[in-house]
Amino acid sequence: MPKLPPNTSISKRPLHHPSIPTPFSSSSQPKVLYLTHSTPFIPTLKRIRRLLFEISKRHAQSEASLPRHRRQNRARKVLEPNGRLAPEDVEREIAEGGREKERVGGEEARIGLVAYRDYSEAQDTDYPILEWSGWLTIENDEHSESITADDLMNEARSLVASGGADYPEATKTALAKAYSVMREEATTIMLLYTDAPPHCWTAAETGYGNHYAIEQEALKKEDSYGGFGPQFADWVEGCALLRNGPRKAHVFCFLDVFMKENLPMSSFYLYLSTITRGACMFMTDTAPHSISQVTIDILLAWMGVEKVGADIAELPASFVRYAQGADIKKIKDERDPVAGSFFWSHDPTINAKRDDRRVSGYEWQLKASVQLKSNQRTKKIDSEVLNKYLPKRKEKVGNFAERYVQDAQYKEIVIQELREIIEMDVVSISTNPVFGQLWRVVCNDRGHPARNDLIVAFGAAVERIGDADEKIAMKKWLEESYDYEAEITEILEAIPEDERFPCVFLDPTVEFRYKNEAGDDEAEDNRPITEFRRDELLDIGRSCDGRILRRLGKVLVRLTYAESAKALPTHVATSTMKEVPRVPVSLASQAHGFQFWKLLLHTVLPGTMLSTRPAVVLAALAMRLGIKPLFEQASAFLMYWRDKWNDITVPENWNMGCLGLLLDADEEYRKRRGEEQKAVDENDGLLLSSDHKLFSQLVAYKLVEANLCTTLTADVSWTPTKTQLPVGHVVICSRCKYPRSVTIMAEKSGGQCGLCVAQDWKDAAHKKRALEANVTKEGNLAWVECSASACRAQYVCYNTDDLNVRAKCHYCRNGQGVAPALECEKCLSRVIWPKEWRTASGPFHCVACSDGRKTIVSIETSAERLSKENGQGWLLRNDNDTIKQPFQGTLFRTITTTGTEAFLANVEILPENANPLTLHGKPVQNQAALRATLESWIHRRSAEKTPCSLCFTDHPNARLLPACRRRGCDQRICESCLNNWYGQNKVGNIINPAALFCPFCRRPPAARTLAAYGKGIHAVGDLMTALNEQGQWIHAWCRTCGRARRHLERDCARGAPEQVEDFTCEECRFQAFERANAAEEEARREADAVMRMAIGLDETERRIRVAEAQRQVALAERARLELDYPVKKCPGCGSTTICDRSVGNLLARRLQN
Repeated sequence: MPKLPPNTSISKRPLHHPSIPTPFSSSSQPKVLYLTHSTPFIPTLKRIRRLLFEISKRHAQSEASLPRHRRQNRARKVLEPNGRLAPEDVEREIAEGGREKERVGGEEARIGLVAYRDYSEAQDTDYPILEWSGWLTIENDEHSESITADDLMNEARSLVASGGADYPEATKTALAKAYSVMREEATTIMLLYTDAPPHCWTAAETGYGNHYAIEQEALKKEDSYGGFGPQFADWVEGCALLRNGPRKAHVFCFLDVFMKENLPMSSFYLYLSTITRGACMFMTDTAPHSISQVTIDILLAWMGVEKVGADIAELPASFVRYAQGADIKKIKDERDPVAGSFFWSHDPTINAKRDDRRVSGYEWQLKASVQLKSNQRTKKIDSEVLNKYLPKRKEKVGNFAERYVQDAQYKEIVIQELREIIEMDVVSISTNPVFGQLWRVVCNDRGHPARNDLIVAFGAAVERIGDADEKIAMKKWLEESYDYEAEITEILEAIPEDERFPCVFLDPTVEFRYKNEAGDDEAEDNRPITEFRRDELLDIGRSCDGRILRRLGKVLVRLTYAESAKALPTHVATSTMKEVPRVPVSLASQAHGFQFWKLLLHTVLPGTMLSTRPAVVLAALAMRLGIKPLFEQASAFLMYWRDKWNDITVPENWNMGCLGLLLDADEEYRKRRGEEQKAVDENDGLLLSSDHKLFSQLVAYKLVEANLCTTLTADVSWTPTKTQLPVGHVVICSRCKYPRSVTIMAEKSGGQCGLCVAQDWKDAAHKKRALEANVTKEGNLAWVECSASACRAQYVCYNTDDLNVRAKCHYCRNGQGVAPALECEKCLSRVIWPKEWRTASGPFHCVACSDGRKTIVSIETSAERLSKENGQGWLLRNDNDTIKQPFQGTLFRTITTTGTEAFLANVEILPENANPLTLHGKPVQNQAALRATLESWIHRRSAEKTPCSLCFTDHPNARLLPACRRRGCDQRICESCLNNWYGQNKVGNIINPAALFCPFCRRPPAARTLAAYGKGIHAVGDLMTALNEQGQWIHAWCRTCGRARRHLERDCARGAPEQVEDFTCEECRFQAFERANAAEEEARREADAVMRMAIGLDETERRIRVAEAQRQVALAERARLELDYPVKKCPGCGSTTICDRSVGNLLARRLQN
C-alpha cells in the first residue's frame, strides 16, 4: 500500500468537480472510452463530450470507467462520440455529455459512466467494485434504453472514495466491464487517468491485502462480463483484444507524474497505449484546467486540428514512447520474459500462485527499471512533439467556423451549446483557441437574435470567475481566439503583383524612443509598439477613450508608407510577407471589402484582424491624426459607413470617446476639402447632418456632466461680519430719543427702534446697557448680514458682544415675513430700510459702496452646487422630462431610454434663456462668464483635474472625496488614498491608531467614512480602550473574537514590532486549546470503542477500521500539539519546527515539574 501524504484522509467523502465544455460538431469516426483513476485526473465530461462529437462521423460510441481507490476517487467514463474530451471534472462533463443531439451517419452517440474500486469492496453494497450508469443516448434523450443527462450527472456526483489494501487496482475488471458494453460498429477512444498499476502478475503485492488472485478468479469465469472477462485476466491478451477484437479502441493514458519515477508500475500503460495505437503521457500538473488543456490538445492533434497562429508552448505533461519496438508483437502473455523491455513481466522471485515471495524482489525490480528506462524516451509536450509523435486520425475534421456560416442547423446547435457552456462554466470555453473560432464567428453574426444575449451572459459569467488562474487562462484564450495569422497571410499573398503597391509596413529596424518625464502616468504605453498585446490593440473595438486612442495613434504614425517597390528598404524588400508583413493600400477599396483597415494591425502583431466596425474606427483615427497618404482611403471607408453610426443596437458607438472621434474626423475632412477649394455641403461630410447635430449634443451633454464639479468663479455681493462702516442714515427713536440707524427701526411701531420694542431682555440693567451702547450720529458701527438664505439683508448691530451666533434680522427671527429692504444698484446687496423712512425714489447705493469698499467678491463654486440652489434648468433644457434622471448613467442608457428624435427635439445644453442664478441667496452677477467657462471646457472636451491632497496625483474633481467629512477640513483625496489610509488595519494584524484619524486635521473621521473605507475596524470591540492605552501598549485585532487586544508593551518593542498576520489573543487561544484537548479525548474514547467492537469482524475489515480510528486520534493529537506548541516554518530551509518561544515554555514547564 503506498505511503499516504500527511493529513490524507481515507474516509468516504463526496466527489466534487468543476465543469468545462468544448466545441461541437458531428464529424468523425470512433467512439471513446474514458478511464480515470484518481480525483485529480477526472476530466470534465462536458468538455470531453463536445470534442468527441467532433470525432465521430459514421459510428458514435464512447465508453468510460471511473475507478475509485482507497485514497482517491477512481472513475471511468464511457462515451460514444460525437463529443469532445478534456479533463477537469466528471460531474460537468456528464452534464454536457447528455445534451448534444445530432444524428451522424445513421448511428447514435452514447455516453456512459463506470466507476470501479478494488476487490476489497467485493462485499460492500453501498460502494461495490463497479458502478454502471447505463447509456445516455445523445441522439435521443427519450431513447427507450437511454438514461437522462441528469441521471448521468447524479451518478458522477455520487462518487465517493472507498476501500484499501494493496497498491494496484482492478483496472482489468474495469476494462472488461467497459468492453462488455461497447458496440462493434465503431472504434472507441479510451482516455485513462491513473496513478496506480493494474493487478498484473509482477505488480501485485503478496500476503495480506493481495487482490490479484481474487480478480483472476472473477475474470476467468466463462460468462463474466459478456464472456469477455477471461481475455482480460491477462494484460497482453486484453490489450490485443482492444486492438484486434470485434470491438476496437485507441487508448490514451494520462499518468500521475510520480509514476514516472516508478517505471515498473507505469510500464503497463505505455504498453497498452502503444498496442492500441494511442499515446501515453505523464501529467506534471494535476490542476483540473491543466488536465483539461492536455486532453483537449491531445485529441485535437489526433483529429488533425491545429492551433492556427498559436505559438509553440509546452503543456503540463510529458510524452513517453518506446525507443525500440521490434519484439513487441512477439509477447505472448504478461509473464513472458520477452516483454522485459516493454513492461515489468518477469520476476524469478515470484511463484506461480503469487501468494508469497521466495526472496526479496526489490533488487529485481531495480534491474527491471533499468531495462525499461533504456527503451523509453520522454519529451515535454508541445505542438511540435504532438505533430511528430502522436498517432493521427485518417480523416481530418472540417473547419468549425465555416460550417457555422454554411449550415443553419449547425448554427443553432452552436448557439444552444454556447449558452449552456456560459451558464455552467464559462472557463471551459477557453480550453483551446480552436473553440474561439466558433465564439468569434457567433460574435460577428450580428444578425442572429441570440447574439447580444450571449455576449451579455458571457461578460457576466467572466465577472463571476473567482479563481485568478482561471481568469488568466480566460484572458489568454481570448487573445489566442483573435489570432488570424494564417488567414491574413493567405489574403496578402493572393494579392496580384500589380496591386501590391503602395503599401504600409512596420520597419523592424526603426525604433522610437523618448525619455519619460518624472511622474508620467502613461509610461506603460511608452513601450515599443511591437510589445502591445493583442487585447490592447483590439480594445479599439470596445472603447475609444484617450488611453486606447493614444496607443493606436502611436501605431499609425510609426508605420512606413511605400509608394512602390523601389521605395522599399533593401532589408524589407528581401524579407518574406511573414517576416515583414506589408499591407497593400489597394485593399482599402470597396471591391476588396476595405480589408486594408481590417488587416492594418497585422503589421504590428501578426494575426491581428479587426472586424468591420473597429476597422472603421481605426480609419477615423487616421483621419483625425491627419495622415495624408491614407486620407482618401480613410474617407472612402467612412463615407461607406456613415449611415450606420446612428444605431442604438451597437452600444460601442454611444460613448463620448467614439462620438468625439467621429466629430473630429468629420471636422478634419471638411477642413481638408475646404483647403482643396471644394465646396462641402452640409450633407457631404463623413456624418449625416442629423447625426452630426445629435452626436455634438450628446457629447456636450456628457461633458456638462463631467464638469459638474469643475471650479467656477461666481461674483456676488459681499457679506459683512461685524464690519465697521459709517452708520449711514439715522433716525431719532421716538421712545429712547437716541439717534438710531434706519436699518434697526421697527416698522409700524410709531417711530421706535428695534431695541425699544424688543422684549427678550434678561433684566432692566441689561436693557439699559444695550440701549446706551455705541450711540452715535456719524461714527462707525458694526454691520452684519442676516444669515437666512431667503433674506440676506444687511443692518447695523449695536451690541456685538451679545451676538454669539449667526446674525439674523428682527423680521426673520420673529417670523414677520420678508424684511423691508432696498437693493444697492452697484453691488446688489440688500439693506434693511423700512418704507416709513424712505424719501428719494432714485438709485440706492449702500453705505459700503458709498464708502469705497470692495462690495463684489468672487467665490469659488461649481455647477453642481449652483444646481442644488437653482435647479438644472440653466444647464439643461429638458422638456417633458425627456431624460428622467439627467446626468446619470451612460450615453447608451440615455439615448436608448429617450430615443434619438426626442433627445434632439426636447434637450438643449446650456439654454440661452436660463433664469438668473443665485449663490447662497445672492444674485450671481457674472452668469454669462460662468456659462462661457463651461462652454470652453465643453469645446476642449475635457474636465478640470485637481491633485489629490495625499498622493498629489491629478484626478477629475468628481473623483476626489472629502478626507474625513468633518466641518473645517476641506482636504479632498482620491478613493485609493481613502482605502489605503483608513484600510491599513486588517483582521489579525497590529492596529495602527493613526489610521483611525484624519491624516490632515487629526480628528476622528465621520462615521460613514470609517465604515466605508476602514475594512471593518469601526466595529472592533474595545477599540476605545486600545486608543486610550496606545501610549503603553501595542494592540492587535484578534481574528477569533474580533476585539482589540493587548499584544506587546511599547517599552518591550524597542522600535517597530514585527508584523503579525494571524493574531489570536490569549483568551481565544486557551479556549481553542481546551476544545482541541476535548476533541483528542473524544477521539481516544472512540478508538477504544472501535477496538472492542472490531473483535467480531473479519481481519480485513478490523484492520481498516482500527487504522482509521488511529488516524483520527493522530489528527486530533496533532491539532492539540500545534496549539500547545505552535509550529512555524523555518525561513531558511522551510521545514516545520516548533518555535523557540514554545520550546522555552516547554522547558520551563518541565523544570517546574
